[in-house]
Amino acid sequence: MSLDPISPERIGDTGVLRWPGTWRVYVATRSEEIRADAERALAVRDGACPPTSAAEGIGTHLTRAESYARSRHGLRRWLTGHAIEGAWSNINSATVMLYGVLPTAELCGRITEVLAIGRAYLPDDDPRLAQLKARFAAGDPGENDRPLMQSVLRAAYTAQAMETGRVRSFRNLLLGGVVMLSLIVLGVVVVGAIWPDAVPMCGNQPAISPQGPTPARICPTGGLRPGHGDVPLVALIGVLGAALSTATSLSTRSELSTRYSLAVVQNLLKGPAGIATAVLGLLILNSGFIPGFSGLASQPAILVWAMAFGYGQQIVTRFVDQRADNLLSAASPLTPSGRGTRTA
Repeated sequence: MSLDPISPERIGDTGVLRWPGTWRVYVATRSEEIRADAERALAVRDGACPPTSAAEGIGTHLTRAESYARSRHGLRRWLTGHAIEGAWSNINSATVMLYGVLPTAELCGRITEVLAIGRAYLPDDDPRLAQLKARFAAGDPGENDRPLMQSVLRAAYTAQAMETGRVRSFRNLLLGGVVMLSLIVLGVVVVGAIWPDAVPMCGNQPAISPQGPTPARICPTGGLRPGHGDVPLVALIGVLGAALSTATSLSTRSELSTRYSLAVVQNLLKGPAGIATAVLGLLILNSGFIPGFSGLASQPAILVWAMAFGYGQQIVTRFVDQRADNLLSAASPLTPSGRGTRTA
């Protein structure tokens, strides 16, 4: 029984790889694997009449998955994950249905694959997974275990969809935070550039005069009075400090295998955060709020402190990084269930 396979000559016409996205390659490849396995299983399955409903169901899911992979989707569907989730949902459903038509001998050989998927997303005390482990340990899995294997797969794929949904929601939340924080710091920089006295970045140093020590100003641009370039310069130095922090974190970060990546958005957040901490840090130092600190005495000191505060944004954003690592760990198939934070 045919599942309407796609021949190599038709691949160019369907445009599976027309739009960018590695996930499209994975979906297309996995679809062809399932199609080939299903056609072979339906042809030889114990010499029995192949189930028409299963063949049609697998074919329908694969066609939908390939349609999602071939189509171009805009920003709204990218944010909601409509394309990638639709494709993988149909791939997973076709996989579950495939286990319903596999020959018994091949089914027993694939029980380890089902256990690996179950361990990745289901807790160890899940009754379905525990029962399947017991059947595998007994060494006599058979035809009666087919519904159990499908049940474990279905539950694991559902848990996977929930975890990847949390990663996608957190990514969108971070994107919103990046946009909002960028607009805020942009407003501060613009105000400081137009009205330098509104955001004072100048430090105070004692100067000796005939009347005794008197305070004198020294500003980030080297002038003795606030200038239009003070706040933009501090912002630039703050971004430089944030970039150094990003480079350090990249050298120690290991990206987990998930449908969504958070690394780019995490690093984007550090830029405006570095500007905010640099500006706020200099305001605090020059305010006299810190006991025993009389102010910044030179232009290099101001710029060094601005870079230090820009680098120090890591103290704030590390909480975001920890949350991202927990979500990615929970959504990754390489991390056993329970290692990540599987909470809403």
